[in-house]
Amino acid sequence: MKSKPLPMSPGAAAPDSGSQRLGRRRVVVGAGVAAGAALAAAALPRKPGAEPEVAGGAKVEAPAEGYRLTEHIRRYYETTRT
Repeated sequence: MKSKPLPMSPGAAAPDSGSQRLGRRRVVVGAGVAAGAALAAAALPRKPGAEPEVAGGAKVEAPAEGYRLTEHIRRYYETTRT
């Protein structure tokens, strides 16, 4: 026995709109999960004395502490004076 397609009213949504909505929800939920994981990783305590490494195994230098007035910056300041 053949079934007839159901009549759709002009304002009714297409049958695939539910899957699009579900896809959008998955993207939003996935973004929320990723953000939560990033926050959790940032909040984890680090081992004291552990030095960061890059993928090749080379060690990264520690960032400079604060502002340093070096010779080349002093020269630049002198050129900006009137």
